[in-house]
Amino acid sequence: MEWMKFGATITEKDGVYSAPAADMLFPTKEPTTMFSVEKTPLNFALECEIKLNKTGEAGVYFRSQGKNGARWVTGYYLILNAADHSLTLKKVNGGDSDHVVLSHMSYPFTTDTWYKIRIEIRGTYAKIWFNNFEHETAPIYPKIDLELKHFTRGGIGFNFGESVAEFRGISLTEIEPAKPFDPDTQYLNPVVYGADPDIMFYDGTYYLYFTDTQDMSLFQCYTSKDLIHWSEPHVVFHGCDGWGNNEYMSPNVIYKDGLFYMFYASHTAPNPKTGRREPHIAFATSESPLGPFKSKTMKPIHEDVLEIGGHPFIDEDGRCYLTVVRFNNGNEIWAYEIKMEDGIVTALDDTLVKIIIPTEPWECDYARITEGGVIFKHKGLYYMIYAGSHYKGDYGEGFAIAEKPLGPYVKYKYNPILRGTKFSRGTGDSVYTRTANGEYIMFYHQHFSPTEISPRHICYDAMKFVEVDGEPDVILVKGPTGTPQDGLIK
Repeated sequence: MEWMKFGATITEKDGVYSAPAADMLFPTKEPTTMFSVEKTPLNFALECEIKLNKTGEAGVYFRSQGKNGARWVTGYYLILNAADHSLTLKKVNGGDSDHVVLSHMSYPFTTDTWYKIRIEIRGTYAKIWFNNFEHETAPIYPKIDLELKHFTRGGIGFNFGESVAEFRGISLTEIEPAKPFDPDTQYLNPVVYGADPDIMFYDGTYYLYFTDTQDMSLFQCYTSKDLIHWSEPHVVFHGCDGWGNNEYMSPNVIYKDGLFYMFYASHTAPNPKTGRREPHIAFATSESPLGPFKSKTMKPIHEDVLEIGGHPFIDEDGRCYLTVVRFNNGNEIWAYEIKMEDGIVTALDDTLVKIIIPTEPWECDYARITEGGVIFKHKGLYYMIYAGSHYKGDYGEGFAIAEKPLGPYVKYKYNPILRGTKFSRGTGDSVYTRTANGEYIMFYHQHFSPTEISPRHICYDAMKFVEVDGEPDVILVKGPTGTPQDGLIK
């Protein structure tokens, strides 16, 4: 393969390409880059390994043109930065400085370690793998999965930074184009209309409850046998059958002792003195997952405390818990034990504990928010997935781990594990389910478009646990995906 080279001298020894630090004498500190002379095929797979020798930025260009140095490249640029443990995909446009972040995530890579990169392009569909989890087994999820329509031609390139990186094992292969989308065996996000999803697998059927952001006087539910074909929405709850004053949000359903319990948030009528409406959590029950859900008490769980959300969890010993969002210089996740008997929910207030507060930068975009709080058990530990930042901002999902249902919880240091792309904004408020064969799936919602929030839509992607030496298992999510996905029911 012939290369155009910019910046310092690039050397090759035993198949390893590097840019020695001694050659970094250019007054502009131009990053050292080499580009392929020929354009790549329309459909190709690029593979290589990268080693970061020190902190700084380096990475791989594809479908790119670089005629006047690395700072004038037009195309796509996959960036690794060991200083902040980040993996970023940008659209770059040379001297116009028209650079757009298409995807950005935290990643636990280190210096002095070889990591494999695979960039697979089929027409406008792009999938990028960056695998550093030693024990991750097939299928290995791509870290980036989206459709790229800006540039459909161009070459490949390697940016060494200022002697930051080395590359080896470079190969370029022409591959088959993408197959036509098959609606009977594949899905494409988003899958259905709705916000605040909750998913329940019961007696061979998936029940997907959601907030209708256009008509917030009720709750509806889709059903599916295969996660490919979804029914029309069923109305399962009318506001007149429960507590609240319109604006019904976040339905969460769980089964216990012959009844289905739905937890949800709503508001009081406006206070005549202040004009404000106060949010609370209430519940309703039904003998069927499709309702009708009705309240036996017609009042919230707490009448004197402002809280929203309401995610239930039943432990293996039968004890029940509820996570909620309370307000104190932002949104905080709290939890307490509850009793669920004969259609009545009672809070055990002496068990109340604060679990998660917004402390990390990714949790504080637009506003200081942590919310959600979906608890489940894995290998004797309690995992909680939760959302961070405002839904209007750079929303995302992280997780935390505890030895007991009520904590204390420790956040994963490389959160978030799900974050929006340029084309999938506001991804969050996630829940999970398990298929009949035990596979995990994460459901979440996203904005209507990159420029419009409502009406929001629901997505889902595969989720799994990966072993890490000496530490608890790590949750990986395949999404947010933006290309056709094969069905998840095997």
